[in-house]
Parts: sequence; C-alpha cells; structure tokens
Amino acid sequence: MKLRKRLILVFAVLLGGAVTALAVGFFLFRAEPTWYRPVALPAEEREAAAQRATNKLAMIQNQAARARAAEQMAQGTTRSANPAPATVSSESAITVTFTDVELNAFFDKWIAWNNWKAAYDPYIADPVLVLDEGRLIVAARVKELDTVASLHVRPSVDVQGRLRLDVERVLGGKLPLPASVLGDYRARLSRSIAQRLPRWRASSALDRAGAPNTPLILAAMSQLLVNVLDERPADPVLFLPLVGQRAVPVKLTHVKIEDHAMTLTVEPLDARDRAALLERVKQGTSLVNLSNR
Repeated sequence: MKLRKRLILVFAVLLGGAVTALAVGFFLFRAEPTWYRPVALPAEEREAAAQRATNKLAMIQNQAARARAAEQMAQGTTRSANPAPATVSSESAITVTFTDVELNAFFDKWIAWNNWKAAYDPYIADPVLVLDEGRLIVAARVKELDTVASLHVRPSVDVQGRLRLDVERVLGGKLPLPASVLGDYRARLSRSIAQRLPRWRASSALDRAGAPNTPLILAAMSQLLVNVLDERPADPVLFLPLVGQRAVPVKLTHVKIEDHAMTLTVEPLDARDRAALLERVKQGTSLVNLSNR
C-alpha cells in the first residue's frame, strides 16, 4: 500500500508539473514580446516619418542618376577608341540612416500604394519591422497560429563582399517555434517561389536607363529569401523603392544597426554590374561577383 501511495504521489507530481509546463508554454507562445508594439502614430507624424525615409531614398536615387550620367559621358568620350566598360567610382558611395519608425511608416505607404495588404491580410496582421541590438526583426500576428511570429536576422557584409542575413531565431510569442512548424512554412514558401520563379526570370529586364522591371526585382529578392532559408550568403544587391517610381539597384557595402536605426552604405551599380545582375537572375545563379572597385 505504501508503494502504491508513493507511485500515485509521484504520478500526481509529474502530471502537475506537465500541466504547469504546458500552461506556461501556452502563455509564452501567446504572449507578445516586449519589443512588439505596432505604433499607431497620428496621421501627420506618420506622413512626416514616411517623407523622411522617402527623402533619404531619393538621395540614393539621385546619386545613382548622377553616377549613370557620368558613366554615359565617359562612354561617349571613349567611344571612338576601343572603350572599356565604364565603372562607377567608389566616390559615388552614399551612407544613409533610417530609423525603424521611418521604415515602418514608409512601408505602410508603399504597401497601400501597391495594394499588397489584400495579398497578406488572410494570413497575417499588424506587420512590424524592429531594429534592435544589431538585429533586424520582422514580426506580425499570424492568424493561423494566433500568435506573434518573429524572424530575427543579423545582417552584415562579409570580407568577400557578400551579404549575410544570419537567422538567429524564429519565435512564436516568446518561445522558439517548433522545427515541425518552421518546416511546414518553409515548404509552403519554397513551393510558392518555385512555381513563380521561372516566369519572373524569363520576364526579367532592364530598361534603357538601367532600371529593373518588377519581375527582375521579384526574382532577385526570392533568391535572396531562398539563401536566407538555406543559411547561405547572398548577392549584396538591394532594390531601394520610391513610391510611384521603379526601384534602384545598389550594391550594399556596409550595414550597421544600433539604437533603433539602421545605417547603410551603398554604391550605384555600373552598366557592367547591372548586366551581370540581369544575367545571374535569368540563369538562376545564386551569388555575385560584382566588379571590384
């Protein structure tokens, strides 16, 4: 009888511990991280923040336009005597800093302009970008899981000039998401990309001014996402958007995140690099060999 009572007591303690652990786990899974605070700025402040980001992106656009004009002038002056491909000078590099408030306000405006909310609204709500302790955090409330899912990425440019987006963790609420859940979402994402990528690659093009069309941007960014999922370094090319205008491709040479702000140093791509980018995208090659300057 004593042994039986002891076994019952042990079982009760284990059961109680399991129930407590499940309750705590459920609470942490549904809990919102302290940094997840979708900010509802007054309309005037939100518009001002979006405009600051737009102005900084316009600086990069203008720098790229000046570099392109200098490139065309150099080609014109050497056209008669075996011209070499013109390159962009390293003096064309430009450094800008964006706060996460500015980026969120800008992307809210960009999403509204392109009517993207209709595409993601069945799946997620309140997407937020957070810059915190060297990490870029992309978070949103996932409706299927009824929790805030977040992807924590540490961006850097390695010594070989490749972009690294090292995934440090993926959370559901305050808990790491199980591998089975991550695997399911990764499989869905991979299938979606695989279905669309051939069409995007085939339609990729640059206009006469060297600006990429939408399929080229989608194909390049999809390849970037695949590299992130596979934990591989990626092409250090970013497509910086402006509302109502085509995005400008630039080479990222440095990135730093601190104090809820991200500082980027970028260089415009020259004609040779733009052509190489288009060729890589069309051929499906995953990594870059941009010209050394």
